[in-house]
Amino acid sequence: MGKLDGKVAIITGAARGHAKAIAKRFAKEGAAVSICDVLPVKELEDTVGSEIIAEGGKVLCFQTDVSQEDQVNTMVAETIEQFGTIDILANVVGIAGPTKDIWDITLEEWRRTLEVNLDSAFLCSKAVLPEMIQKRYGKIINFSSGTGKQPLSHRAPYATSKIAIIGFTRTLAVDVGRYNINVNTICPGEHVDRSLELAKSRAEYLNKPFDEDAFRENFKKPTSQRVLAGRWCAEEGYRERGSTSEDTATLALFLASDDSASMTGQDINTGGGVMW
Repeated sequence: MGKLDGKVAIITGAARGHAKAIAKRFAKEGAAVSICDVLPVKELEDTVGSEIIAEGGKVLCFQTDVSQEDQVNTMVAETIEQFGTIDILANVVGIAGPTKDIWDITLEEWRRTLEVNLDSAFLCSKAVLPEMIQKRYGKIINFSSGTGKQPLSHRAPYATSKIAIIGFTRTLAVDVGRYNINVNTICPGEHVDRSLELAKSRAEYLNKPFDEDAFRENFKKPTSQRVLAGRWCAEEGYRERGSTSEDTATLALFLASDDSASMTGQDINTGGGVMW
């Protein structure tokens, strides 16, 4: 038996990275999953969707801009119609936004970053909560970042959105705890596509060369020793292992399962030994 047998989950931004790993892990553990991205449905079905089906899972695919309330409501309504309910929401979707000093950022760039990274969590939570409240059960998993806990230069819109996610999580946890609904946040480690976006945009802003192929190859290199307890161990010959999307999926599975019944309003790191 899987930890999520009989459950129904929605995972946003599931075409790649952490959300893809979470969707596949949830399906493997018995959940019927609705996944969405801004990609055409056929493309999502042919990639992540087909992988889930090949492993015996149940999946619905949606092309959804989760910063748009009407599209979110349609996805939630169709999920309930097809799968009967919603037990779990993983608000994973996010964009990097601009890498610039704040005086060079346009209002449009600022607003778009917050729309995708913050408004989406509000809209998706708002849409699923009537169902969760009615059944008096639910798990909402939001996604912040290490940037939500410590400064990162040239990244004001992204950092603001990720700090706000932690505040949203804590407030929502207080509001819905009486209905047996848990709300927590994951602050994940890196995945290659997001890390590449950040490194490339930073290089462009600083007018420095950037080798994408070399970056991808270096990202894949294994480290010889696992981190013990933080970056300072490098001085003693230990290198940071970092964390992967699979590590993030493992934590998400715990938070989505009944094993985490006593946890709510928490923000939890999977940063491979980096401490925030």
